[in-house]
Amino acid sequence: MAGGPAETVTAFQQTTGTIRGKVVYVADPQQPWRLGRYYIRDPRSGELSEAVVAISKRRMEAPDGDQKRSTVTVDQKNFQFVPETVAIRAGDRVRFLNSDDHVHNVRTSHPKQSFNVNMPAGAKHEVTFRSASGIRQPYTIDCVYHSAMRSWIFVFDHPWFAVTGKDGTFELQNVPPGDYRLDVVHAAGNLRTAETIQVVAGKNNELVIRLQPSSGPSVSKQSK
Repeated sequence: MAGGPAETVTAFQQTTGTIRGKVVYVADPQQPWRLGRYYIRDPRSGELSEAVVAISKRRMEAPDGDQKRSTVTVDQKNFQFVPETVAIRAGDRVRFLNSDDHVHNVRTSHPKQSFNVNMPAGAKHEVTFRSASGIRQPYTIDCVYHSAMRSWIFVFDHPWFAVTGKDGTFELQNVPPGDYRLDVVHAAGNLRTAETIQVVAGKNNELVIRLQPSSGPSVSKQSK
């Protein structure tokens, strides 16, 4: 029998493209990043975790019909937000927890949405982020009691975004063919770049994205 689920998935993949790659940090001795040790797995190779990668273009249409709302958990543990960087779609929820034995707080002041909630030990608080603000204006979360604690919530109006893992890798699947702006941001390091990329149906774009604080980042591209 033709037209089964496997054939449908294959046909869909043949009409879209994939963007995958790795984000690495290139150190500059003149501008040391003292917090880099928390995000860089190996200083020699520079794999960078918690970088946000996303595409954009004018009048980009997202397949909203089958969107399933999801909930992401951000814990307050050992006086840190864990994870520190989160990327979600508009309409998704973030569940804030407090696993410490001290009172914490979750607060943001953002043009699209604000809140300020105390979090006693063991507390839970859920927030639905209804409005996308893209990669340029994340929701910055902090704790009024502990100024060193911070987190960033990136909210998008489409599904083509990712946060790099400890190995610095990311993958954006099922991207419709076209020319896009590819943005990469690391909020904690105040690092960013943007490149134009072309997605071709049935092809993979393989990228190595280098972020550095001095002369600016660079991207190496390869299509397959």
